[in-house]
Amino acid sequence: MVTGAASGLGRAFAIALAQRGASVVLVDNQDCRETAAAIAALGADVKYFYCDVANAAQVTDVCQQILTCSQVDFLLLCAGVHRSCPFEKISLSDWRRQIDVDLTGSFLFCQAFWPLMRQQAFGRILMLTGASGLFGDQFEAAYASAKMALIGLVNSLSLEGQSYNICVNSLCTQVLNGMTGHHMADDVGAMFSIEAPVAAAMYLLGASAPTGQHVLAAAGSISRLRLAETNPAYFSADDCTPNWWEKSGRNLAKHILSVSRKVVKNR
Repeated sequence: MVTGAASGLGRAFAIALAQRGASVVLVDNQDCRETAAAIAALGADVKYFYCDVANAAQVTDVCQQILTCSQVDFLLLCAGVHRSCPFEKISLSDWRRQIDVDLTGSFLFCQAFWPLMRQQAFGRILMLTGASGLFGDQFEAAYASAKMALIGLVNSLSLEGQSYNICVNSLCTQVLNGMTGHHMADDVGAMFSIEAPVAAAMYLLGASAPTGQHVLAAAGSISRLRLAETNPAYFSADDCTPNWWEKSGRNLAKHILSVSRKVVKNR
């Protein structure tokens, strides 16, 4: 099952699954008929449903319909919204919509199919994140917050699913599309084709897929995100007082950075 399947990466992933013999269920709040027709032309079985992934009632209804006629082995959560906006101008309704679509929508679909995946002792879940969520960006506070929250969801679900052969991963892609095209020069944009993201996604859905991994795919390259903690610095209980921290905070920061082998340049 693929959310956000009417266009973009969702469409590309759905077609790639069909090319590999999967029966595909498409979910979107836009018209999926064109994607469905492309899949049907490949000779694959395809169904499609209208659904706003942020609407819990609609998600429940669609999932119940799917479960009456299909098992779900692969869940690709590609639905998302994006609107760049200076932080001070983000409305509460836009903030909530971003979180509801990107994060809550993923939660709803995962929870709907999780019992089935546990029962059948197989499942592959892939969530699309974004570079803004991993590294931050200007005017992307809402989008980045929602996408980074998916990292936590993947980390936790991957642990819960290990005993049931349920692999949960995230994929951060950068491709040339309507949203990114105006940021790229013509000779650069051609590098950001869809092949690397599709290849990475199909691997993360495969029999030998890892779990709990955060993969980046763009411009023909594939890499893995690592979250690292520096080596700790230890201090006695007598040193850990507000007065000591106030006086020694600058030296403490230098010590921690030196332990992690980073260079501190003082101005």
